[in-house]
Amino acid sequence: MNRWSIYRSLILLPIVAISGVLQGCDILATREPEPPITGGSAFESPTTPSVVLRNLKSSISFSNSLDYRKCFSDSSFGSEPFGFQPSAEGLSVAPGRFTDWSIDDEEEYIRTIFSELVEGSAGALTLTPSDVTDAPMSDSIRFTADYSLNFPHTREGIERETTGRLVFTMKLSPRNEWYITFWQDFAVNNQPTWSLLKARFSD
Repeated sequence: MNRWSIYRSLILLPIVAISGVLQGCDILATREPEPPITGGSAFESPTTPSVVLRNLKSSISFSNSLDYRKCFSDSSFGSEPFGFQPSAEGLSVAPGRFTDWSIDDEEEYIRTIFSELVEGSAGALTLTPSDVTDAPMSDSIRFTADYSLNFPHTREGIERETTGRLVFTMKLSPRNEWYITFWQDFAVNNQPTWSLLKARFSD
């Protein structure tokens, strides 16, 4: 073996060795893509009534029950107690269930329905109009909208899509944040309402 052959061997040997190590460690191998991140929060400080509506919709799309609860007045923070008036359909399905309905009841039902969604799916809420355009009267405002709500849950024989009309009374709390203090639900064209889902998932 001549001198050039020896030099070439000395140069190639470390390169081959390093290549083998890299292949053995799969450093250069193509990796599987990471699974998509699910859940999360898009909650904003509720400085206006329109932000409350955005928080409500995002809490449903993220299946975040804590963010959902924060959309409603909570007497433990000095606000007035939250109240709910169901549709006539909701009352007929669950007589007495909505008596003294509280923010704890509101959170309990939404936790239940989130836990029974089809894996990888999410709820969706559409409001028309989607924003509050009226100026608040002092520290209070009433907002009326038609809604379309979809919860792809796994319970058989129970509606997954509901439509209706809601009326929110929103007030400014002592902490200068807006909350829904009272919620009224009404049927439109005899379609299943949101109250029906509350009745089904709060038993």
